[in-house]
Parts: sequence; structure tokens; C-alpha cells
Amino acid sequence: MEASDLTDHVSRRFNKDIEDPRNSVLAMGGLVEAQFSRAISAIVSGDSELGLKVAKDDHKVNDLEVNIDEECSRILATQSPAAGDLRLIVAIIKTITDLQRIGDHAKNICEYVIYMVKGRDVRHTGISDAADRESA
Repeated sequence: MEASDLTDHVSRRFNKDIEDPRNSVLAMGGLVEAQFSRAISAIVSGDSELGLKVAKDDHKVNDLEVNIDEECSRILATQSPAAGDLRLIVAIIKTITDLQRIGDHAKNICEYVIYMVKGRDVRHTGISDAADRESA
């Protein structure tokens, strides 16, 4: 959906409120796509360092999901959108949930790469702890 396709509202603020989460979900999708691509590269090449980098970046996707969800909730509470705007907000909320889950799968792939290469299970220890132990 192009920005010009959005209904022109009396309030320019409302147009901006709708456009911001829409742009953010597109950015989140790009980030998740890059993460998943890097996760596949890590498993194909057996690159545990790349796997560690991807796994450590999972928080970026999680943070985006929370921020976009909060913004959508704020719009629903304060603007009471109707019709197409309401459908857009609901679609964004559903999409970010799926994108966040795909990001989790990319992280899981990378944790498996670390296990395959290093023989260490880092799934429940926290990826930051694994990176600290790796450098020590």
C-alpha cells in the first residue's frame, strides 16, 4: 500500500500516526529477511561466528515488535480508527507477531549452528553469556 493510498484524513496527525507503524513493519520485515538469510548462510557454511552475530541481533526484532505493538495500541485507544484504517492496524499487529516468530526461528537455527560447530548448547543460557564465554 502506497502512502498516497491512505485515506486523507482531516487530521494530518492521524495520517502520520497510521503511516509510522506501517513504515516500521516494513523495516521490521527487511530486518527479519536479512536475519533469516544470514542464519541460512551460517548453517550452510558452518560459521558459528555469523550464527552468534545473528542470534545476538534477535533483540532488535523483539524490540521492534514491542514498539510497533505499543504504537498500534495507542492509535486504537486514542484515535478510534474505522474501516480501512482499523483493518490496517489489525493487519500490522498480526504481521509483527509473525515476523517476530520468524526472527525467533532464525535465532534457533543459529543456536543450532553454534552447537554443531562448538559443541555447546546455548539455547537456555542466553546468547550474550555464550559470546562472553567465547571471548574468554
